[in-house]
Formats: sequence, C-alpha cells, structure tokens
Amino acid sequence: MPYVNAPPHVGNLVGSHLPADIFSRFCRMKGRETLFIGGTDEHGAATEIAAKEQGITSRELCDKNYVIHKKIYDWFGFAYDNFSRTSRPAHYKTTQEVFLKLKANGYISEDTVRMPFCEKCNMFFP
Repeated sequence: MPYVNAPPHVGNLVGSHLPADIFSRFCRMKGRETLFIGGTDEHGAATEIAAKEQGITSRELCDKNYVIHKKIYDWFGFAYDNFSRTSRPAHYKTTQEVFLKLKANGYISEDTVRMPFCEKCNMFFP
C-alpha cells in the first residue's frame, strides 16, 4: 500500500499496483478464485510530516489524498475488488486479530529499539 502523504507517482503505479493487477487478471483468466485488495497506508511519519507542512491534520490529508489515489487507480483501470484505507474499522479489527494470534503463538517479542528523535518536530523518525 502506498503512503497517502502525497498524490501517487509512477513508482507507486509500476512498483505495486500494476504487477498486482496483472497477477490478479492472470489468476482470473486461469479460473482461479481471486480477490484483489489494496488501499492507502495512512499511518507513519511521512503522513504526519506532510500534514504538518500543510497545516492540516493527518486525517484531513488522508481524506483528501485517498480520493486522488482512488481516482488515478480507477483511471488506469486497476481491477480492485476492494480499494480501502488503513483507517477503516475493518482494517483495525483484522490487524488486531492477526497481531493477537501471532502474539499468542509466540511470534512477537518485546524489545527496546533506538530511534532518531527530532526535538524541533517533537517526534521519532523510523
């Protein structure tokens, strides 16, 4: 999923959407049951920084840019069955279910990491 901090660029198109679209069409042509799902990643430092620079909230930026992303992908004719957003309740619910199953099975551990911190911006950077 591309970040929604800005309108999509050619790298977003050829790096993720186009290959996935081609593969989903191939699978359908072969008669395979296929569900092509994608969306915008609305979390992370890139979105926070872009919103701050524009003087709006991260949510406002995501609301604006999701529409732009969706229009562009529709214009290119990508055959998504569902093009969604990471901010939707269904995404949170699914993510939490997967996380809790992974944790219950011992695949997640807790540790301490060091990350750069910008005192001027008052935020950590990945």
